[in-house]
Amino acid sequence: MLSEFISITHLQRQLKKVFYSKTPMRVVLSHNAVSGIVFSQEAAELLLKSGALDQIQEELWELHDKETRDVVIRSRKGETKPIPFDTFAKEYGV
Repeated sequence: MLSEFISITHLQRQLKKVFYSKTPMRVVLSHNAVSGIVFSQEAAELLLKSGALDQIQEELWELHDKETRDVVIRSRKGETKPIPFDTFAKEYGV
């Protein structure tokens, strides 16, 4: 992975230097725990154009949706059967 780790203090003290850096991604740590991620301008533009950030946001919403989690758990246990996408789309108005 093309990233480096920086402390939250370093980010606060060197804000402009961090944001204008060519390093694509920096993982921000606070007390040795991940606190966030800072993307370079170039990396952020690529992610925005590609739609990857929208996909990540959707995945995070699904991760926190109880019904979605329950369906995935039941599917992994073999308690559900796959259905054709057309059937699913009609049922849920997709």
